[in-house]
Amino acid sequence: MILKIFLIHHRSPHHASNSGYGRLMDYIDAKVVYGKTKFPFRIAKFIAGFHSKTAGNYNVGSVLKAIELYHLLKKQNGQKNIVHFLNGERDIRHLGFFKRRFPNTKFCATFHKPPEILRQTISNSVALRKLDGAIAVGSNQVEFLKEWLGLEKIVYIPHGVDTEFFIPKPILKEENTLLFVGQHLRDFDLFNATIFMLLTQVSHLKVEIVLHPAYVSKVIPHPQVHIHSKLTDGELLTLYQSATLLYLPLLNSTACNSILEAMACGLTIVTSDVGGNSSYLKNTKSVLINNRNVEAHFYEVVSMFNDKDGLNKAASLLRKKAEEIDWSKISKKIILFYENLY
Repeated sequence: MILKIFLIHHRSPHHASNSGYGRLMDYIDAKVVYGKTKFPFRIAKFIAGFHSKTAGNYNVGSVLKAIELYHLLKKQNGQKNIVHFLNGERDIRHLGFFKRRFPNTKFCATFHKPPEILRQTISNSVALRKLDGAIAVGSNQVEFLKEWLGLEKIVYIPHGVDTEFFIPKPILKEENTLLFVGQHLRDFDLFNATIFMLLTQVSHLKVEIVLHPAYVSKVIPHPQVHIHSKLTDGELLTLYQSATLLYLPLLNSTACNSILEAMACGLTIVTSDVGGNSSYLKNTKSVLINNRNVEAHFYEVVSMFNDKDGLNKAASLLRKKAEEIDWSKISKKIILFYENLY
C-alpha cells in the first residue's frame, strides 16, 4: 500500500540528538510538520489562547502545525494519507474537521505518559477519541488507552533506540561507578537515601549524574557525586560506556530513554519494577525492585557490584535485547500499523 505520511513533531528539549521518539523521522519516508507557515504568529497565539489545556497541551506552535498540515493535505489529490502525532499528549484538536475535509486520511498518535498521568493531565479526551488508532510505548498503557479513547486499534510498539550510536565499549568500563540519568519521574528521595548508604559502605564509589540544571537541587551534594548538565552526545555515550551499572529508581514509567540507551551500551540496570520496565528488561538479568525500601535497593546495587560474572552476562543480554528494538526494526512495525488503519 502506498501511503503519504505526515509526522507532527515535538521534541523534548532534554533529549540528546540521538535520543527520543523523534528519531523515527530518520527511519521512514515522511514529511515532518514543524509549523512552518506564513500565518501571522500573533494571530496564531491569539487562537491558541481559546484552547483549554484539559484536552492536552495546545499552544501557538500547535496552531501553526495545524495550519501547515491543512495546506499540505490540500495538495494530496486523493492520496491515502497518514498523520501521526508523535506526542499524543499535545497538538491534537479539530480532527472532526480534518476528517470531514480529508476523508482519505487516517490520524494516529503515540502516547508516552503512564495512565495515571494521562488521566490526571488530560481530563477531556473528546478530541483524542477522534483518532483512528494509537501506539502505546509501554505495555502498561494498552488496556487503559483502549478504555480511555474508546478505540480498537491500540497497539504496543516498543520505543526504539539507536544501537549504531549507543554501543558498548568494554575498554572504558570502570569499577564501582554508578550512573543516574534524567529527571522525569525519577525517585530522587529514594535515590538520595540509597546513595548515602552506598557512600558509607562501598569503597571508592563514584556516582555520575546526568541532570537538567533546574533539577540539580534534587540531589544531595557529596564529593564523590558528580553532576553533569548540557553534555554533548559523545560525552553522554562515554558515561554509559564507562559506568558499572545504571541505578535508576523511578516513580512510574512507560518507556525510559535512559534505560534503552543503557541497554544498547550493555550497561547493567538496577531500577524500579514500575510501568513498562518489566517488558523492556525481561530476560536481561536486570534487577527490578518492587518496593521503595532503601535497604533493598542498597543490597541489590552492592550485589551487582560484586558479581563480575553477572555483570558480563547482563551486558550481553541487554545489548541483544536493545538490538531487537533498534529503530530500523521498530519503524517497520510502525509502518505496518499505518497500513492496518485502512
